[in-house]
Amino acid sequence: MAASKEEKQQYDEAIREPKARMKELEKEIKDILVKKKKSPAIAGYYNLEMVLFHLDIIMLNINMNDSSIEFLDLRNSAFLERGRKEFYKALQLLEEIAGTELEKPLSENKEYLKSIEQVSIRNILHLVRKFSWVFETLKDRVGSTSKWKWAFVDIYVRVAAVIKNMINFTELEQYRNFRSEYFKDREEILKFCKTNLEEAAKESRNKYEMSTKAPEDIRKALELLSSLHNIHVLYGEVNEAQKTKTVIDALRTRVDTEEKKVTKDKAKLAK
Repeated sequence: MAASKEEKQQYDEAIREPKARMKELEKEIKDILVKKKKSPAIAGYYNLEMVLFHLDIIMLNINMNDSSIEFLDLRNSAFLERGRKEFYKALQLLEEIAGTELEKPLSENKEYLKSIEQVSIRNILHLVRKFSWVFETLKDRVGSTSKWKWAFVDIYVRVAAVIKNMINFTELEQYRNFRSEYFKDREEILKFCKTNLEEAAKESRNKYEMSTKAPEDIRKALELLSSLHNIHVLYGEVNEAQKTKTVIDALRTRVDTEEKKVTKDKAKLAK
């Protein structure tokens, strides 16, 4: 049933303020980009500021979509698409700071993060938690039946990678004494990182098994699990490291078997 005039007015009223706030944030981002160009030495700090603004813009779009559902009984794909594009921008800004590599040595993170070395681990923890929460909220609103279902798995791989890369593992190892400042925050971000690596690996495997059968997807799962294994080894988590290695070995064996079968089948067809 079509929305009534009153419902349309309520909807227009509900999105008026978010739209205005979004314009303010867009202007803020443009201003920061100018500052960043003038002061490249502190570009990392400007990136973090812009990430937070992009995340706010995403939530404003999500809220406007929610208002559309509430008052018009209509899901607004335009708002969600805008949110998806904004998330890519936020992700790229974090990758610009921390890098995109999944399998780089954990000790290398320290060099990448020199660009934001004045930011405390507590603030990093708050940032990656918000980043992850906004991603999950956006994914939930887009829905599991959308055309972006499997694309979100690829994004999640990058999210898990950037969360891992935003951690100075050298510092975590150095200050792991429970009496040190931010001890709890370091333990929390480590746990959060491991959870995301494991879950992103599961989703990549699901994508491989249920959709693509593409070697690239299983390789991503293996890279995520390899990173998780390295963290377990670094912190002397022997049982967890062994369990992860067992999963990695099983996946590699399965992929090798499937690739040999494909090669064999192709050879038969070529005869």
